[in-house]
Amino acid sequence: MKFGLSLALILVAGPSLAETVPGFAHLRDTSEDGRPLSVSIWYPPEEIASGTVAGNPVFEGVAAAPNAEFTQSSLPLIIVSHGGLRSATDSGAWLSSSIAREGFVVVEVNAPRPDNAEDAVNEIWQRPQNISRAIDLVLADSTWGPRIDETTVSVAGFALGATAALSVGGAELDVAGYLHSCAQEREQLGPDCGWFAAQGVDMSATNPDGLAGMARDPRVTSAIAINPEYSENLGSVPADVRALSISLGQLARTSADGQQTPSFVMPQASAFDAFAVCTVAGPKILMEEEGDASICGGSMDARRAIHQDVSEAIISFLNGGPE
Repeated sequence: MKFGLSLALILVAGPSLAETVPGFAHLRDTSEDGRPLSVSIWYPPEEIASGTVAGNPVFEGVAAAPNAEFTQSSLPLIIVSHGGLRSATDSGAWLSSSIAREGFVVVEVNAPRPDNAEDAVNEIWQRPQNISRAIDLVLADSTWGPRIDETTVSVAGFALGATAALSVGGAELDVAGYLHSCAQEREQLGPDCGWFAAQGVDMSATNPDGLAGMARDPRVTSAIAINPEYSENLGSVPADVRALSISLGQLARTSADGQQTPSFVMPQASAFDAFAVCTVAGPKILMEEEGDASICGGSMDARRAIHQDVSEAIISFLNGGPE
């Protein structure tokens, strides 16, 4: 079947690229007032590339075949939740595309990004809700629902998205520890403490009802966490949920209850390698806009190699490989 979708905002028409790539589609949920949710869907039928997703002057896009025919069914579902508070839409396209090639339906969550620190403190509990909403949206859809194996639902996340992945997998948040994560007497402050402080926002402003409502999504069967934020405040996932921690330039994750999650450690990488490969002009553009050119890393080839290693580790895990 063909999907009649408007992709003008997220798809850049490309040349006739002589390569086969996964299909690409889009769904949107506006049922929750003030927090619309859009998802990008990557799926395995491979056709000739006819465009790119997520490209911009700083980051390279990922080749895709929008509206590609899709006839397979009972495929595993993978939800991808990328990045910190200010990550752009489809930042995880490089990973989503790689996983879809191997026979999975991959759904990247694109929720509204907070404009200010007052809103951002609630992302800790809103991100897990976004993941569950994305699962609801895809499974309830008349096109996608029948093509997904509901018994195999995995979540992969980066940074705060990784925290959310562990949360829906059943890892409990030490709320008191989290609310204290920007306290000045701590040896290591939370990743966004400087931004919060600059806007006069304290972690205690986090909605207590939202924190209290954080809970496991029973449909999630495995969780993959890449450099999770606030990991020292997260417990372990329960024994019936498979888990994998990927550390980009960091030590293996130790949970709040002292248990070490099975890990794939990449000491040659950095947290910035969770982003797409930069364009040739990317570093210069970032410097001109007073950004951090180190986001682009050492070289384009080095980042591509890291992306391949991360993708292969995740695909091996999803296929039942060692944890």
